[in-house]
This record gives sequence, C-alpha cells and structure tokens, in this order.
Amino acid sequence: MVILGNTKVKEALKEYPELKDFLIKLSPKFRKLKNPMIFKIIGQWATFSDVAKLGNFSICELLHKVNNFIGKEDELFEKAPNCIKEPLLEHEIEKSEKPEWVKDAKQIVLLDVRERDDFFLPEVLSSIKRLEENQILMVINSFNPTPLVNVLKESNDSFYLEKVKDDEFKLYVKKSPEGSDENWLDRKDEFDEIDVRGWDEDPFSAILKKANETPQGDGFKIIQYFKPTPLINMIEPLGFETYVDKVSPVEHHVYFYKKRVEKIKKKQMGGRIPLTIQSATPVVFPIIMRLLQSKRLMDKIKLEELKIWDKTEKHLGWILSGKADISFSAVAAVAKIYQKGLDIKMKAVTVWDNFFILTRGYKAEGFGDLKGHKIYLPLVKAAPPYAVTLFLMKELGFNPEEFEFVFGEPFGRPGEIKNMLVSGEIDTALLREPEASFAIFEGKGEIQQSIAYKDIWEKLFPEKGNLPNAGVLFKGEILREYPEVARIFLEETEKAIEWINKNPQESANISYDIMGVVPEAVKLFLSRVHFEYGDSEKVLDKITHYIDVLNKSGYGKKNFGDLRELFV
Repeated sequence: MVILGNTKVKEALKEYPELKDFLIKLSPKFRKLKNPMIFKIIGQWATFSDVAKLGNFSICELLHKVNNFIGKEDELFEKAPNCIKEPLLEHEIEKSEKPEWVKDAKQIVLLDVRERDDFFLPEVLSSIKRLEENQILMVINSFNPTPLVNVLKESNDSFYLEKVKDDEFKLYVKKSPEGSDENWLDRKDEFDEIDVRGWDEDPFSAILKKANETPQGDGFKIIQYFKPTPLINMIEPLGFETYVDKVSPVEHHVYFYKKRVEKIKKKQMGGRIPLTIQSATPVVFPIIMRLLQSKRLMDKIKLEELKIWDKTEKHLGWILSGKADISFSAVAAVAKIYQKGLDIKMKAVTVWDNFFILTRGYKAEGFGDLKGHKIYLPLVKAAPPYAVTLFLMKELGFNPEEFEFVFGEPFGRPGEIKNMLVSGEIDTALLREPEASFAIFEGKGEIQQSIAYKDIWEKLFPEKGNLPNAGVLFKGEILREYPEVARIFLEETEKAIEWINKNPQESANISYDIMGVVPEAVKLFLSRVHFEYGDSEKVLDKITHYIDVLNKSGYGKKNFGDLRELFV
C-alpha cells in the first residue's frame, strides 16, 4: 500500500502500525499525538494531507518521508500526480513591519489555543465574524497556524502573522467591512511606494515583479514625473484597478490595487479572454517579458494570473487541476502526466539542449573525470536529468554504478544546487538554464562548464540533433474555444524568440530585475540558452526520439505509449 495525500491515517496504521512512532518523532509539532486519545481521534478522521498541515510540511515532503520509511517511495513516483500538488504550507513567515491597523487597534479579542487539543478552527472563524469595527482578534498558537492562514487568504479579512518564538505564534485578524474593494482608496496611503523618478533603466520589470507579488486586496504606489499610461495599460490586465493623483505638473502618484475577484467564465468576457499563464522555471522569463509587450496579444487576452514557479510540483499541480490555461512546461513532464487522460496539447518547443555538467576547482573532459566526485542533480531519480545522464553514460561505455549521484530531500531544487556550487560546498552539479549561467557568472572564474549534453547528443544522433527541453502547453479548452487567441499566442512567441536572439542586451534589460540578478548575468544566460521556436508537429521526430530515450532509461518505469495526440 502506497500512502497518498487522501489516505486515511487509520488505514495506513492498520498495515503499518510502526508508522505511529515514526510520525510522533517526525516533528516537534506532533508532540500532542503522544496523547492516546488525541491520536485515536486524529487517526479516525485525518488524512495525510491533514497531518502535513499539522506538522508544517508540504504534502509532497511528508509523503516522500513516510513512503520512504515503509519502503514504498518507488511506488509513490509511479503515482506522482497524486502527490504533486501545490504545497499547502509555507515554511517561512514573511518578515514585515506590523501593519498600522494592528498598532492602532482599540480593543484586542484574545483567543489562546496553545493548550487546546480540540478542533478550534470553527470557533476562530466564528470569533472573526463577531468582531466589531474597532476590534481585532489575536489567536495565540504553539505552532504556525497555516491551515487558518490559508482560510484567511481566501477571505476579505486582513491578517498578520507574527512569530514570537519557536513555540509561540500570534495571528492578528481584522474583519474587512462590506464592499472593501469599493473603499480601497481609503487605504491607499498604506500601500508600498516605489519612486521611479530618475531611474536609468526601464522600471517596468521591477513594477511587474511587484504586481505579481501583491496579494488580492492589497496594492502599491509608484511616483513618476508623468502619467505612465503604457505602464498602466500593461498592469491593469493583471487584475488591478488604478487611481492617478496629479500632485504637480511634474509629479504623478499612481495607485495600483489588486482586485478580489472570483474566476469568471471565459465565455462571459467578450473580446479579451482572461488567461492564467505559468512556467515551471525562470528560463522563459525573457520570452514572457517580450510577450507582455505585444500589443497584438494583449489586445486579445486579459492576463488573469502569471506564475513562475521555483518548485516543479506547484507548476504540475496547476496543470493537473486545470487552473493553468497556458504553461511553459518540460516536454518529459508533460508526456508523463498526459497518460492520466488530461485534456492538454503541447503546440511548440521553445527551449532546447538545456543540460550542463558544471565543475568547480577542476575541469572534466568527460564523464570519466567525474568519478570520485559527488554529482548533484536536480529533482529526483525518477526525473529526466538523471534518466538522460544514465542513458548517455551507458551509450559512451560507462557504468553509472561507478558514479555517486546526490539528490535533494525530497527534491533537488536547482537554485539550491546553484548556491551550493557557488559557495564551494559542492564541486560538481548538473544544472539547466538559467541556473547554469548564473552559477558560472557568480563563480567569478571558479566554476566552468565541463560537459554539455547537446554535444554528446549530436554525436550519438546526428540525424536527431537537439534535446527538446520545454515548450508551450495549452489546455484543450483554449484551443477549441479560442483558436485565434492560441494562434496569435504562438505567433507572438515565435516573434519574441527571434527578437531575443537578435537583441540579447535589450532582452536582458527588461528581464534582469524580475529574475533577481544583474543584467550582465542575464546577458550571459541569453548567450548560452538555446531558444528556438519549433512547431511540435514539425519537430515530432525529435520529440518522440527523446521520449524513446527516456523510456529506455526507465523514466517513469512505464512506456509512454502513443503521444502523437499530445503534440499534434
């Protein structure tokens, strides 16, 4: 029996009674489970998703730990889509100033639940409803009350979470008045301020980054010499309302407020179609930034949400749930989840040849020189980086068992591996773009590219050159109901790639801030990354060859079957 998020604890304990002690020892947050009565109650109704919430684990992290303990982690990989969900919890509490509404509260209603072992969430929600205009609620808990925070994120209520110490968290809640969206201008002086007067570079990248990070029901203000009409026109499609205050002929204050909205059916939107767009990695940031500057595209779509994930499972979770309309996704990952019967199609490949072995302190001329070094790989064993590495090693006559591979727990995050390489903590890593270029740039000559998989691939398969890494994935509904929008999106993507390849400096200038690095690092990345637009039907032979390689390497352990319908 493999344990999944919806597995009841009582069912797992019947088969694996030793799990009880393992769970109790897994986290200090589970110490209350030592109480036999509490454990019995939780065992009766709780799923492992509930256990993850209690212990402040992401669901994937917990499932990998418990399945590894019972020897079923390989089976979990087989059922990965059931595990790959957007984590329910965040391990870090954002450090920010205590908001004014907390400091100015006239009366605080206290609810201390540190010693309570009952299910108190309904009582908290009821207390919020009873709050009067001059009151706020303070809930004191002994652990991060993430389930309650997630509930509040979906409401109109304001909240602030403060970590006092490891076993004391204070959650402040203010009930939002009815029609709070309509009255957002009353709160505009509380918005974060960005003064862009005198900036040498185009501030759009920084402002777009701020817009993406701004939660619904909150806003920010920019100060500019003039009314930035083009900027307003590009930010409003992200779900913002705007208000311009002309303080003087040479000083304009522009307030952006992100509206609280329910998802609107696309067929009700008229001319502009609301779309949710996402990417699994930052590699396509330059493409997306250029697409956002396409008037032809933005006249057709309303960008409802834009997500660039640093965690692959979040990205796949949005595909599985149908939340994403268009995704820039890894070819292999899409081929794998397509077997679950998803209504998706990958219409183009945009990123190729994206695997590099980087070394620090030595130069590897080939795989043989990596022996004796720990090779850090992103993701897990049941993922393309490891599968392709094994295949190439075997094709070149090497025995992979003679090499030492290291993976993260539960996933090797590319950014973390890059940081370890830059700091000197490790000396060998497989990285993809943009992390590979950023590592080389930050390494200041200490880090070098030793092996490019594309060079090996081209020698082994001269007629099948290029590894198809990532492309543009559509939800089937978009292709059927809005074929013109899909066609324009693809055409503008091809134009964006052509422009980026011809104008690397300009592309770096509009991408560096949102990528969190200096322009020189992005320019290096753009000189190394292989952006090339390929219609999926025209490059189907390269895609199917790549998938065949993954099949032979045991990626997913099952043959992908006929994928023509996915790519054509």
